[in-house]
Amino acid sequence: MRVLTIFNLKNILLLTLLFFINSLYSQKKDFILVLDAGHGGHDNGAKGLSANEKDVNLSLVLKVGALIEKKNKDVKVIYTRKTDEFIPLMTRADIANKGKANLFISIHCNSSPKSAPYGTETFVLGAHRNRDNFDVAKRENEVIYMEKDYQTTYEGFNPSSPESVIGLTLMQNIYLENSLKIASYIENNFKKENRFSRGVKQAGFLVLVQTAMPSVLIETGFISNPQEGQYLASEEGQNTIAKNIYDAFLSYKKEYDKKSEKKEEIDISQAVEKPIDNGKVLKVQFLASFNRYDPNSAQLRGMQNVEIIKTNGKYIYYAGSTNLRSESEATLKIAKEAGFRDASVVEFNEKEVSINQYYTIELFISPKKYRENDSIFKGLNNVIRERINNVYIYTSGKVNNYDSAKKLLEVYKNLGLNDGIISKISS
Repeated sequence: MRVLTIFNLKNILLLTLLFFINSLYSQKKDFILVLDAGHGGHDNGAKGLSANEKDVNLSLVLKVGALIEKKNKDVKVIYTRKTDEFIPLMTRADIANKGKANLFISIHCNSSPKSAPYGTETFVLGAHRNRDNFDVAKRENEVIYMEKDYQTTYEGFNPSSPESVIGLTLMQNIYLENSLKIASYIENNFKKENRFSRGVKQAGFLVLVQTAMPSVLIETGFISNPQEGQYLASEEGQNTIAKNIYDAFLSYKKEYDKKSEKKEEIDISQAVEKPIDNGKVLKVQFLASFNRYDPNSAQLRGMQNVEIIKTNGKYIYYAGSTNLRSESEATLKIAKEAGFRDASVVEFNEKEVSINQYYTIELFISPKKYRENDSIFKGLNNVIRERINNVYIYTSGKVNNYDSAKKLLEVYKNLGLNDGIISKISS
């Protein structure tokens, strides 16, 4: 925390507040949308008489993206693919999480062994309510069989087993309300074009399981139906479908912007709040686990600005480092709403030196035994290897306070050791 020493503090605070208010209203943050074209590359998806699903999906995504980018300068569109290439399901979700997306839309075409079925349906993540829903999710999830080492990546997930998705679906529950909202807008717009809507449904799609934001998967129609398949492959049909999805997005974003304006008003009212004592910061401890999760993983449920400290073999997850109590309380509320009911605000003195402990950087954990001078360590000459429970833990560095540990971690990440975390060791 910086301490102002200028004598006219009152005027400085007033000018700062005016600048802060002006910034809030003149520079709105971008809304980040991820558009996902299902299938691609060697994965054709469903095959129709008029087109392959992968090609229709990509064409629709590019049309929706073009409409948004042309008319919405405050929206950043990220594409999981813009060409005919194969993208693993986990990678698609990873793109959305790392991009800190506000919304994820995956576009697909439906299919049936029979030629008669037709109509649209939009899915959010949830338990399979009937056999039809399960069959749609099963067909989309079976894409994992085209991925290398899928058994390791998806930890034994079986697309043919309804039980495989139970529990995973809980991860998206905190986004369910907003996911249902955008899904309803989409299906209502399809109805306006006199298309048969099968409604908004829930099922266990792997591509939605790992996304840490409101997410939907659209089945834009049955490519297996001769008439609807022809419509999906046509320029006119695709333009209409893209416009339906685009209009649904506008309706959703309009509500999102209203909520954002209310949040800005709250931020303004807190702008001159008195910080806590010098040298201390507040963080929200929201999870303690023996499992090590990536800050963007779905298990952390969208928590932002995550810090991880390993203590006594356990990984402690923190969010929202600040010297304002109102900000820490706001982060605490977010954590509890995300399902971390035991979350709490803790006080840190990051520069405090403890005689009985020190900090090091845990570079990574691996079942593989590396030499201390292996190239994977980017030239570091102080790597320590320790074997615990059939895995090797690699650490480097030794400092006496958390502030120094953060700086050391940043140095290692600049070297390319991006998986490093801070570990607190008792002497």
